[in-house]
Amino acid sequence: MIDFDFSARPENPEKEVAMKVISIISCKIFEDEIVHLLEHDKKVDEILILNNGSSEDIVRKFGEVGVPCREIALKDLETHRSFKSLQQKEGSGLILVLDILEIVGTGPKQRARLKMNIYDAILKMALFSDGLLLLYGLCGNVLKDVEKDFKYLKCPLVLLRDAEGEIADDCICATLGGKKAFMEVTKNLRGERTFMLTPMWAANWEKMVLANGFARSLEALEESKLIFKAAKYTQVAKINTGLRYQHNFELRVREFAAFYEFGITEIKAEQAIFERCYTELKQSLMTHF
Repeated sequence: MIDFDFSARPENPEKEVAMKVISIISCKIFEDEIVHLLEHDKKVDEILILNNGSSEDIVRKFGEVGVPCREIALKDLETHRSFKSLQQKEGSGLILVLDILEIVGTGPKQRARLKMNIYDAILKMALFSDGLLLLYGLCGNVLKDVEKDFKYLKCPLVLLRDAEGEIADDCICATLGGKKAFMEVTKNLRGERTFMLTPMWAANWEKMVLANGFARSLEALEESKLIFKAAKYTQVAKINTGLRYQHNFELRVREFAAFYEFGITEIKAEQAIFERCYTELKQSLMTHF
């Protein structure tokens, strides 16, 4: 981990080009989508990841695909303010700062914590960012007022919207491409109650079940079987996103299916919603560079 040094200044300020800073605030569940975006974007000068206890896996994944990144520690508000003055002499002048937040469910006991974590991150990152991309859905309407609550920000706050301009309901809805795509997938399941798993959902399924209040603890995971049975789930859908950053996806889906005695089906998904939202924010900022 690196403590970022903001004290140094370029020797020739006349040749400086002020950095544009895009910050991505994301649930850990979307870290594969972030790696995909930045692995294929060659016009980012530097990727900085806030060391907050949830960054280890995404740092490893960047390393596995050969994308340079650095972990940094931003310790206080004064440091955040200083970040805005960072400059470089040449290049496109684009820094990506990632704040990967812990997985928090949307159950009654978790909603306040989830909202607090996200709002705190927005306030923190807005201090030095030219644009913010929020990789969350509405999360059970926890974020239904986020645009109104932060309309005073001087930098744009971009949410995951589908091609029709609708904000995605949750991580599964976003992965499938938005509300219209989600409804189409549901229709094709012909009424069979299906629990859907992305690679990151599958990798963390025990924690996700716990986070959403389906069981009191990991030791009491058996309790969740009653919840799934009451909801009449009969199968699990493996959502094939086309991404291969998370290992053992197939194995983890089979483990989930075996635990709940579900059948397995497969659904294909693309990265369109993530690519479009990221690209539109980036282009809008770089146009005014």
